[in-house]
Amino acid sequence: MLEGKTLPIFSRPICQDLRTKAIYIPGGNLQNLVEENPGTHYWCNCTMQVVGPDDQFVSPNACKQSRSCFNPVGGKPVV
Repeated sequence: MLEGKTLPIFSRPICQDLRTKAIYIPGGNLQNLVEENPGTHYWCNCTMQVVGPDDQFVSPNACKQSRSCFNPVGGKPVV
C-alpha cells in the first residue's frame, strides 16, 4: 500500500502494518505513521483493529521493534 508514496526519511523503522487514513488519500501525510497525532485513528492491517496480533494498542509510539508482531520498513535498524 505504500507503493507510489514518497516516504519521508524515518529516524527509526516503522511497522509496515500500521495504518491510518492518510495512506489512502492522494497526497496524504505519511508523517502520521512516524509522529503520533491525537486526531488520527490508527489500526493494524493484520487484525483490522486498533490492537495488533499481540492484543496491544497500535500507534506510532506503541508499534516498536520490541513487539513480536513488528514488521519493520525504513529507518535505521537497531543492532
